[in-house]
Amino acid sequence: MQAIAVRVEERQDSTREETDISLDIPSHSVTKELVHRTNPSDVLPVGWRPLTKDRYLISVAWPEDHPFYTRVHGNHAANLIGETIRQCGLLLAHAAYDVPLGHQFVMWDMTYTREPARPAARPGTHRIEVEVVCSDLRVRGRRLGAMTCEMTLRADGRTVARGGGRFDIVSPAAYRRLRGDQIRTAAQPAVQPAPVAPGIVGRTRAIDVLLAPAPEAQCTTDTPSGRWQLRADFGHPTLFDHRNDHFPGMVLVEAAFQAANAITAPALHHHTSAEIAFLGYVDYGHPCWIEARTRPADPAQPAAIEVTGHQNGRLMFSALLEGTSAHG
Repeated sequence: MQAIAVRVEERQDSTREETDISLDIPSHSVTKELVHRTNPSDVLPVGWRPLTKDRYLISVAWPEDHPFYTRVHGNHAANLIGETIRQCGLLLAHAAYDVPLGHQFVMWDMTYTREPARPAARPGTHRIEVEVVCSDLRVRGRRLGAMTCEMTLRADGRTVARGGGRFDIVSPAAYRRLRGDQIRTAAQPAVQPAPVAPGIVGRTRAIDVLLAPAPEAQCTTDTPSGRWQLRADFGHPTLFDHRNDHFPGMVLVEAAFQAANAITAPALHHHTSAEIAFLGYVDYGHPCWIEARTRPADPAQPAAIEVTGHQNGRLMFSALLEGTSAHG
């Protein structure tokens, strides 16, 4: 990629297609610890560099052949966008803002829009450049305590997605106070309910399926809807690559994608935008009910699927996925 001259005045509008990125700035390497991964093959960022104050460029390698981030119709999986946003935020918090390893991250929301899918131009690892603008930085004591990240993902100079998220950062001591006995007593259930058939949720392996059949939801309209119980294979090497005292946020995101596929089966739901809110910890040991409902298109808004997760009668997360469905 050729270097582009610095034009700081263009940063007044971060949504412009033009960039002012100079690749003369040295790049820093990335270790798996900085993105909270155990398996090196699950690490997406490969390098990062500062551009201007609170603005960075991260080089990301999307894998061509990954057992979980599988392609659909020749296109990279949508869950790579969300995982890219997550890992880039973690990376910058640790590497650029000196958050110590061992601190906990509480993500409150994640949003993104993506361009219409198209087959990759060539096989092999796909390189993505992620431009990140960090804002609303809040300091607690001497450490960064919260941050918002806005990201633009580009491939070969073309914008493929825009998105970001907001998260809090919690010290180990504060996290122990926050979670209390849950940290000490949390245990992944030895037995999980049997999954739905993988093809229903757009998967080919049972290990990837996060939905189990549940009693029919009470439906008060003619709008298609569905209800499932959240379940997991806790030996999954990507979704559960390190110990947690709750279901990880990206598991909930994937469950929402699978619910969207299930409600449109046998078609697959191709979402062009996602708005996800995390409202609480989904703990082990209590059923979490995933519900999905279609929102038909009208002159004021596009078609969408609304997904929610409830545990113990409380709304724990929600997702709004705008897009279309297509048969494979």
